[in-house]
Amino acid sequence: MEVNIKKLEKEQLFYDGSMKKLFSTSNPDYLFMEFKNEVVAIDSKKTKKVRGKGQTNTEISSYIFQFLDSYHIPTHYIGKLNEKWLVVRKLEMVPISVIVRNVSAGTFAKNFRMDEGQVLPAPIIEFYFKNEKMGNPMVNEYHLYVFGSANQDEIRMIQRLSAKVNAVMKNFFERRNYQLVDLKLEFGRSKGKIYLGDEITLDTCRIWDNVDNSRLEKEIAHSKENQIGKIYNEVKQRILHPRAKDEKLNLVG
Repeated sequence: MEVNIKKLEKEQLFYDGSMKKLFSTSNPDYLFMEFKNEVVAIDSKKTKKVRGKGQTNTEISSYIFQFLDSYHIPTHYIGKLNEKWLVVRKLEMVPISVIVRNVSAGTFAKNFRMDEGQVLPAPIIEFYFKNEKMGNPMVNEYHLYVFGSANQDEIRMIQRLSAKVNAVMKNFFERRNYQLVDLKLEFGRSKGKIYLGDEITLDTCRIWDNVDNSRLEKEIAHSKENQIGKIYNEVKQRILHPRAKDEKLNLVG
């Protein structure tokens, strides 16, 4: 039985990243997640402060996690406490980022000498070991097993969940006239079970607009703070209030 999130109290800062903070709570199994009003530029060094972005990400991430739950995808999401905080399950994170690619773009297109925007015949799932000193190198399932990052059952589960999340989110965005180019996922374990962790927002999904062919990540990178806020809000409205009802879930806000 899950905890009553309204009775949880914020305690100490648990994690402080570039895009969000995590706080411990009065229940050691749960954390508060708070998104920052910042956008990281393409070089990942400079940031821009965007008023209201944190609240936008709170709403988007909450909505998407509930949508994934309707497809029986286990996530760390417990609930939205208010406009500022999400309540999530505390996980022991697997030290990898999973990138799922549907379309060639960015460094992937350059490295493999592919045309930008070429639709891949099948999704490509990549693992990146989270170690900035090593340059976050790409690894495979054998590295993860040998390095002790995850056992074989966990690796297979991460692969299956990554493929399923991508399939669900690809259709999710298509119904909103967006193309899901790629997305970044992170996973963790709790009591022997693998869960999807982190967030799913515009900061972790590269989406292109099918209406005007705009590429949102480039618009965000090259726009001023007030324009970025408008971009995030427009996408939020299309995500939260699609013209057609979702097949599995009809959420409001």
